[in-house]
Amino acid sequence: MAALKDPAALVWCSAETVSSKSTQKKTSFVPGIGCLKVDYGRISTKANLQRGWCFSLQASCPFGFENKESPKAIPNVATREPLLITPYAPAPSSLPSARNLGPGTYEYLPLKVPYKMTMGVEPMHPKDWIEIDVFYEEEMALRREILATRKEVAIASFPEATEANWEVLELLADHLPKQFPTLFTRDGAVIHNLLTGEMFDIFNRSLDPLEISARLVQEDLCLMMKKDGVLRFVSGAVLFPQRWQLLEKLGMDMSSIHMPVPLYETQIARSVDSFMERLKVGKPAWRSNWTIVDDPTLFQPLNEEDIYAAMEGKVKEYYDPVLHIGNAGTRLFTRCERETFVRLPRTQAILFTIRTYVKPLSVFESRPALAAEMVKALEALPKSISNYKTMAGYYHLALNYLQKCAGLTT
Repeated sequence: MAALKDPAALVWCSAETVSSKSTQKKTSFVPGIGCLKVDYGRISTKANLQRGWCFSLQASCPFGFENKESPKAIPNVATREPLLITPYAPAPSSLPSARNLGPGTYEYLPLKVPYKMTMGVEPMHPKDWIEIDVFYEEEMALRREILATRKEVAIASFPEATEANWEVLELLADHLPKQFPTLFTRDGAVIHNLLTGEMFDIFNRSLDPLEISARLVQEDLCLMMKKDGVLRFVSGAVLFPQRWQLLEKLGMDMSSIHMPVPLYETQIARSVDSFMERLKVGKPAWRSNWTIVDDPTLFQPLNEEDIYAAMEGKVKEYYDPVLHIGNAGTRLFTRCERETFVRLPRTQAILFTIRTYVKPLSVFESRPALAAEMVKALEALPKSISNYKTMAGYYHLALNYLQKCAGLTT
């Protein structure tokens, strides 16, 4: 785990560098800002190879806004067909099935018309905290690969978050065997993951509690704690990011974290701060959000410079909309995040979890009513929000496809 300094000192670290073992690149804090420039690249997982694409580890940003020399993805002819048959982009099916139409297709599409930015927080029963689905083994294999090759950018913590990190692991070790007894067992201090075969002694302080937690659940984990009266992001295990970077956000308060989000400061900042302050032990909550993406890859970090480029309506450097014409159902995806908020009883830190679900738009072909709701929601999105969601290059392709699914056009 990368131990960083006091969050109040994020302006402090001038030119501290962190080596990336996988690419031998270096990242450093920007003096006076505290943001790390990270050479993330892409991970050539088996799933990505199944998609028919090989990604160079030299590409600094998956959206290509920053590095003009980023190489294009190179088609792997030997594995190009069938297209997009991966654990993260299930093959289209006309038959209802848990694999194609599971969680994330319906439950986590907060379609608001007319559009209004709100937290949309709902009470959550504690037993519903963690979700495990049919993609567990595939996604946990991907998480292990990320931890092996990108741990320095996926897990980080300030020293004062140490006890809260251990408290998270202890809660998981208590919760998982009770809620999923066929998947996890507990023998004293040892939790056994029956699917992966891994066993962890949760009282062994030589281990990294954030990494162990990341090896147990599909959720990403973020911890917020007060520092000098200000709630700050103090630690995280973020292996499936979408449009943000852990090391760039660490140490920030809520407003700074959400600075790139259009309408946040004027419409919901106060509500968010009030909610976080009032969150009580034993009274967890959840919310969700959604976007449409043209890449089902779960590990998609994006720095703020690229987010602002997307908000200006720029598209990925090598984006080719022609590839999506006639193929929107299998080339475009909903990416939904189920987020939970839990106040930890011992340390009083707030644990924020992010569970990501990716589904191809083809699931809407057999759900015309839901497709019609999606059409209304897309049409109601302010342009600033759709750009922030990085949909500028394929917004109209997605809209036209969903209109056909809804029977609104031919």
